[in-house]
Amino acid sequence: MNLRVIKKDVDFLVNDFVSDCLLFCDFNDGKKDEEVSALITEALVKADSVVARINHPKDENGKKFAKKEMKAYYKAINKDLYGSFDDLFQRLSDLAKK
Repeated sequence: MNLRVIKKDVDFLVNDFVSDCLLFCDFNDGKKDEEVSALITEALVKADSVVARINHPKDENGKKFAKKEMKAYYKAINKDLYGSFDDLFQRLSDLAKK
């Protein structure tokens, strides 16, 4: 996996999610602004966490990974990234249904 691609994916997902949240707020006249704001904050925190994990690859013990383990490490980050943003989009969709 190319690190540049993963970082671009993070930026794309954050931008897409925030724009969806802003559209949701525009169409709903600010009825659920606090809940949407909390979702945006959570998305930004998650993105910062993922970028930090990308920039500083270390295991639970603080040791750097061997080159053989890096590919699996970045795949796990990518899976976590898409899974968490899928959850955030689903929660935004659930807000729209209420």
